[in-house]
Amino acid sequence: MSPTSIFVSQNTAKRLKTEETNSVEEKFFPGLFSQESRDTIRKAVLSSQPYPHCKISQLVDDSLLRRVHKEIYRELNFTNKETDIYKVNQTGDLANMDGLNDDERNKLSALFELRNAIYSKEFREFVSEVTGCGLLSPTKMDMSVNTYTEGCHLLNHDDVIGTRRISFILYMPGDPDETWDPSYGGALELYPVVERDTPANEPVVSVPPQWNQFAMFTVLPGYSFHSVEEVVVQNKPRLSIQGWFHFPQIGEMGYKEDAEKSDSQSSLQQIEAAVDSKEKYKQYNTELTESDTELLSEKDIEYLSTWMNPIYLDSRFLSKVTDKFLDESVVQLKKILNEELYARIKVAIVKADQRDGFTETKIPPHGSGICGDWKVQGSPISQRFLKLTEVANSDEETSVMFAKLRSHFESESFRRWLAVLSHLLPIGYRGSARRFRPGHDFTLATTNNRGQAVLDVTLCLATITNEKDTEMWETCEYGGYECYMSSHEGDDDPATYRSFDDDGALLTMAAGSNELSVVLKDEGVMRFVKYVSARAPGARWDVSFEYDLPEEEEES
Repeated sequence: MSPTSIFVSQNTAKRLKTEETNSVEEKFFPGLFSQESRDTIRKAVLSSQPYPHCKISQLVDDSLLRRVHKEIYRELNFTNKETDIYKVNQTGDLANMDGLNDDERNKLSALFELRNAIYSKEFREFVSEVTGCGLLSPTKMDMSVNTYTEGCHLLNHDDVIGTRRISFILYMPGDPDETWDPSYGGALELYPVVERDTPANEPVVSVPPQWNQFAMFTVLPGYSFHSVEEVVVQNKPRLSIQGWFHFPQIGEMGYKEDAEKSDSQSSLQQIEAAVDSKEKYKQYNTELTESDTELLSEKDIEYLSTWMNPIYLDSRFLSKVTDKFLDESVVQLKKILNEELYARIKVAIVKADQRDGFTETKIPPHGSGICGDWKVQGSPISQRFLKLTEVANSDEETSVMFAKLRSHFESESFRRWLAVLSHLLPIGYRGSARRFRPGHDFTLATTNNRGQAVLDVTLCLATITNEKDTEMWETCEYGGYECYMSSHEGDDDPATYRSFDDDGALLTMAAGSNELSVVLKDEGVMRFVKYVSARAPGARWDVSFEYDLPEEEEES
């Protein structure tokens, strides 16, 4: 049977097309589709930095967006999602609304209306024209509702996943009749690149959310790096609709095989490549033997007692620690520094955090805390924190103190202490002194690809001024904790990067003060320090080292 043909006169066709176009345009803010509006937006995109983007102050018809706002809170459920790269509350893909029954769809009629308007031919062509990105798929939808409540954030990435071509965000934060104060957080931050695939450590554009505001940018492999600043305000969720327009799919006008592909890596591949440490191990000049795992020499005890708690130099107590480590492959030692040294360090780090505004519940400006020998370590595609430079030249108090602590971790005496504790024989080391600033710093999950186990040793000195601060760090709600997780190759959803649920997390250690962790990290195990919330009591300071082990020893 041949399909039925419908013949319409030329005048009738024009009228129907005009009525359909008007119907779509009515969903948007008056004047959006005018030539003047198009020219203004196109000009803004062409002159934008660090890559093509724009902000439209009013996108949707306000009455429609208010109905959408009410429907979302009345009818939708959000799932909390958290990985090393983000923390957010999200609905399912709104493309799945087509599968709803009539009753369910009626309850979400305004949201359904808005979704269809955003993916309509008229708006799709508008986006293509003002961005200059080329044709977009008329069928592929990719959109969800996100709400960033207090503590939610999204770290640096470039959105290169699948066939994404344009990324967009429609904002509905807080109360429709109230202005969102930039101090609440939640701004979209855009980063320039030092070179392709390597974003700079700080953004150059910040777009705080506002009601009915629409932001969009072209997804450019290796260039379109962005993040979402943490929301720090209580009871004012940053609600938005996040989505993408895609390259034309197979069979669609403008489809080109491999058009979306480039010689750049996907976001997940970029992260995995960036966090692969290229720092070489520094080799010890002497060789340890099995006898070095038995007792410390008097000379070693004399040196170690200048900075360590004497109880950890007592052979009987240390043997108990060894038993625990041999049984569990991990030990956490509290009050590792002697009282006098720890007291001096505590005063210094609290003073520094107060000076830099890290003890206040707000997001410090980018660049905060850079002083003395502390410099930013990036790139934020994989990590960001302040690192103590290798050569210490400054007389700034914390620089001097942490340079000394770092030298202790490099010493032969500490190496032999580790040998006694772990019954392992370190042959080399690499590591640094770090300061994780609240509201800015983190490391993403790195995988041990050495081909054998390594020994992780970290002295954590999180800023604590009272018992409440201790409790806050212990909850892990404010980040700064260290997490070890198993690697599930091939199981990760590329759109969510990595997840660490109860099955994936092998070990989670809350940030503490004056605590030493010793962990035997097997091949394939991942490790990260969670983003430190701007609401944390202060910075997470630490000295973190990795010790190389002989291949034969690891196998035994």
